[in-house]
Amino acid sequence: MQKDIEQAAEWERIWDRKGVLDTVIDWGRSTYNLFFRRLLRRYLTPRSTMLELGCGRASLSLSLSPEIRRLVGVDISPSAVAQANQYAKTRGLSNASFLTDDCTKLALTERFDFVWSQGLIEHFDDPEAVAREHYRALAQGGTALLSVPYLYSYHTVWYALTRPKLLRRFWPWTDQRFFTHRQLLDIGKAIAPSARVFLLQPFPLGIIFLEMRRPIA
Repeated sequence: MQKDIEQAAEWERIWDRKGVLDTVIDWGRSTYNLFFRRLLRRYLTPRSTMLELGCGRASLSLSLSPEIRRLVGVDISPSAVAQANQYAKTRGLSNASFLTDDCTKLALTERFDFVWSQGLIEHFDDPEAVAREHYRALAQGGTALLSVPYLYSYHTVWYALTRPKLLRRFWPWTDQRFFTHRQLLDIGKAIAPSARVFLLQPFPLGIIFLEMRRPIA
């Protein structure tokens, strides 16, 4: 319980932070969003309802909001949720809403056609439990898609180089792990037998995905 409180406080500091490094990180996030957006559109239609777990400021999902029926985002950081709601209001996106919730045990009971997270489960001691919440939030016939950093990529090198205390400020997120294809697939198969794993292209971007589909009963 204490660890959960500490992690929530740390994410609150991250999303409330402003500085040159954060501007650089936002630029990098925008670049990745170009590739994520192209992929996510394969799963979405104008009738889709979408849930983003660990949404942060939700820049990616908000850019897709005009193309779907409804968007809901949850994050443990009230600051991130407030920023996402303000951005939706500024853009006039009436079909998007954001709320504070815990992705390890969602209070949200609604079910969605598409559940997405971008760099989330790698920050938890039990990533499978968080992945299960993605699947639990799916409507029948829905799809969950989780992106995580790939072990064999520059992300791992960057992380290792920033472990010394003086360099920690150059790693902008909390402590985390990195996944191989097999590790991520094992998590998915424990939840949904039809789960599959694939890499984001181009390969140097260093992102791997877990896809889980809930069958129609």
